Amino acid sequence: MILDTAFFISLFKRTPAAFSKGSELADAGIVQRIPSPVMYELQYGVEIGGNEDESRMMENLAHLYPVVEVDDRLARQAGRLCATADTAAGGVDQAGIDDIDPLVAAVADEYNEPVLTRNAKDFRKLGVEVETY
Repeated sequence: MILDTAFFISLFKRTPAAFSKGSELADAGIVQRIPSPVMYELQYGVEIGGNEDESRMMENLAHLYPVVEVDDRLARQAGRLCATADTAAGGVDQAGIDDIDPLVAAVADEYNEPVLTRNAKDFRKLGVEVETY
């Protein structure tokens, strides 16, 4: 399972559905992975407006979950996924997808695993399987 930024924000906000989904995955023994761009987004959020608890949680994430580094191959795949979505929507930037989601989608595509997110619409545009909570 590929964990999106939205999932961790829900955990930081103590959203019950996110906690339940995380527990369900752990109980089922499903490997949960964090793409490195998600670490970037989370760290940025903690630096800009996070509190001590969020900062502490951020420090623990890389110890709790395997982090998948986005290399040149995955970056190129992200470009392909985003270009396909934009083309289907009518051209450059027409799909309305941010710069990070295609990188997360490329990791999902590589591992053939769904993305766990609240933001299902953009990931579906990118052609990857999605799970919500």
